[in-house]
Amino acid sequence: MYAIRLELVPPRPLPSGPEVEAGAGPVRQALMRLSLDGARVCHARVLFGADGLAAVCFLAAPSLLAAELALRAGTGALVEPGGPLAGWAVVRCEADPWIALGMLAARARS
Repeated sequence: MYAIRLELVPPRPLPSGPEVEAGAGPVRQALMRLSLDGARVCHARVLFGADGLAAVCFLAAPSLLAAELALRAGTGALVEPGGPLAGWAVVRCEADPWIALGMLAARARS
């Protein structure tokens, strides 16, 4: 299983409030349903705010590179016209080195 960080920004700032926080659920569900070539999202943690969203997606894939490439291609379906985040921009979709190297606890202490 490989951890991939994903960050997306809206075309304009979103108003804050309960409806923005509630948006994390539908985005998480969309990530879990993505059709990915050779990979599968097993779990996703999504944080949603007025400035966009950040997620860590855990993928089953043949390799870290395959997981990263599959999620990058799959997120295109989220932001394309008609997608749940149409008009948004993907600003990050890459392996998180702290998680990939098993050093997240060390990062938290620094």
